[in-house]
Amino acid sequence: MKKLIFIIASILINALLFARPDDPVPPSGSNVIWHAVTVIDIKAGSTESAKVIIGKFESASEAAGTALPVIYWFSSGKYDLVVTRELKNGPDDVEGSWSPEDEKWWNALVVQEGSDEAAGKLLNDYLELVTSSLTSVSCKAK
Repeated sequence: MKKLIFIIASILINALLFARPDDPVPPSGSNVIWHAVTVIDIKAGSTESAKVIIGKFESASEAAGTALPVIYWFSSGKYDLVVTRELKNGPDDVEGSWSPEDEKWWNALVVQEGSDEAAGKLLNDYLELVTSSLTSVSCKAK
């Protein structure tokens, strides 16, 4: 269940984050800033419901004091939104284990929603709205 939450934290959000293993990856200690970039396709007619749930995820992030992902809503194309999140530990942040930031976010979501089960239900409700998503890891020079 917590691995699913990690997905949302980056989408806040919503798909498992994996670097493509066949791509060359600069070392984490290099002079770059790493990001997870996720494009998401929401089921037709579900955008407003997704926005409400994403708002709850953002509230939990604010309560936890964790960085909010940057979200852009598309007005054209296959995907409905793109979510970017800085990876403080580089590509290692997407290898399936939770970072301390992810734990803080999840704990705040549990408090906000009233229980671990309610937070999990909210996450599942969001995931049911997602038709597809694609995550890539990227970096840029500092």
